[in-house]
Amino acid sequence: MAADGPLLVDTGRGLSVLYRKRWLYSRHDPARQAERAAGEAQILEDTLYFVPSPCLCYGLTTVMARIPESSAILCVEADAVLLELARDALKRAVPEARDELRLVSPEETIDAYRILESSRQGRRFRRVIELRLSAGRALADGVYDDTLDALRQTLSTRYRNRVALVRMGRLWTRNTIANLSAMRWQNIRQPARQCKPVVVCGAGPSLDTTMPLIRRYRDSLYVLACDTASGALARAGINPDAVVCLEGQVYNVQDFLPLESTTTRLFADLSAHPSSFRATTGPVTLLLSEWAESSFLSRLATSGLPLVAVPPLGSVGVLAIHVAKMLGEHIFVAGLDFAFSPGKTHCAGSPSDIRERGSETRTRKHAVSWAASYRDGVTRLQTARVGSGLVTDPALSMYASLAAHELRGSHTYDLRGGYGTPLPIPLASEDTLRELIATTASDCRELVDSGDYRASRTDYAALARAFLAGELVRVESIASILSTGADSELLPGLLSETDLLYAHFPDPERVLLLERDALKRVAVEAAYWRGKLGAAIDSFDSSQ
Repeated sequence: MAADGPLLVDTGRGLSVLYRKRWLYSRHDPARQAERAAGEAQILEDTLYFVPSPCLCYGLTTVMARIPESSAILCVEADAVLLELARDALKRAVPEARDELRLVSPEETIDAYRILESSRQGRRFRRVIELRLSAGRALADGVYDDTLDALRQTLSTRYRNRVALVRMGRLWTRNTIANLSAMRWQNIRQPARQCKPVVVCGAGPSLDTTMPLIRRYRDSLYVLACDTASGALARAGINPDAVVCLEGQVYNVQDFLPLESTTTRLFADLSAHPSSFRATTGPVTLLLSEWAESSFLSRLATSGLPLVAVPPLGSVGVLAIHVAKMLGEHIFVAGLDFAFSPGKTHCAGSPSDIRERGSETRTRKHAVSWAASYRDGVTRLQTARVGSGLVTDPALSMYASLAAHELRGSHTYDLRGGYGTPLPIPLASEDTLRELIATTASDCRELVDSGDYRASRTDYAALARAFLAGELVRVESIASILSTGADSELLPGLLSETDLLYAHFPDPERVLLLERDALKRVAVEAAYWRGKLGAAIDSFDSSQ
């Protein structure tokens, strides 16, 4: 070994490792503790075992022999020298490649997780359990903590999206089909980089105190609003440069009423309610959230339509942060509080605030906000920088965690004045904002919207129609097989391709197993989607 590299020491009972003045195994019996940990590990189905710094891979073969086929092992090494050491040791311990085992660097962890999960024959990991087989973790505790957190966050997000899919999946698919047939394709733009600092505005209570600051420096900022904050900003004299919309239900239409007939840019998910796309006359950037692991969505993403893929973040506020990172280098966060004061859940002028004010009486004020402040699951926010009386709930806490993950590594500043759930970004004062505006102003020039699709010769309406026609052919083929029994050997492949029929089922795996009751439900869905797809295609033909 090199002088500054790990030193392998023969203890008489096997090799130990001395690296950076730290013994990574016992100096007396190196493998004993690793084998004990491997033998005592809790063994569960559908589990990903996270092994930080495997070093000489002691204990790995024991774990591999114990875990069921539905589980797997992911070894992660943050140190480049130890990673090579572990690779050599793994080749000796496990000479042949195994589907249930991967060794990667932290940067490769999420990709490796997805590869491991894809080999589980349709089963998904339900949990991540850390298994420490060496003392190497202590060399980079922070890196391993972040990596483990990212894994668990990915897993949590997927299960949250699964629950949402059961409740909302049918609506999202219906909206997607309707939007493809009614889209004003000449208005579609790609996101264009901005030289101005981007201010992301949510509708939390802290927006009330931040709006005067935004108004003061309005001309030097690019204001990106969540849909629920757009009306409050407009009523305060701040017309947003762009609005982000994710909501699939009709309820958020009132968010846009103050923006009616404006040319404000819209960043909208293709699954958003169709009325959202009529809220402004400005350019539109179409976002495509992969709300499910779906063949339907995969075909849509590769259809040639001008869609910007985004992760399934679930919260419009977190999505707005993601969009802001596409637009600019310097970002400020305002009104994304993920917490609130009892009796005040949103900023003044937001749809929620207006509804409550409209229903107030002399003795009944902010009834909905007060009820939300004391419902089940609401807890006092212990970590607030200011305002110890703030409360949060499980959903807001989860979105705050997603926002923190999105914000890591970005040049983002907190304009909330210390209000709300703390985020991993520095607090910003007016001086910070003014200094950053001055820094960027010297290089700021008017940007040409390079995302203008109008110069393209592509007929996106024709592409959208062809995509929907292809989906209709698949649905009709399945309906025919289920009703006549003819060509039944084609059914498994067609079902696998046409998951828009059953992705929202609570038990979609039973469809692919061709269980009778599941196929009956698919037949009902096929009749429904034949009608929706046929009507969408007819709308193209009637507009010619």
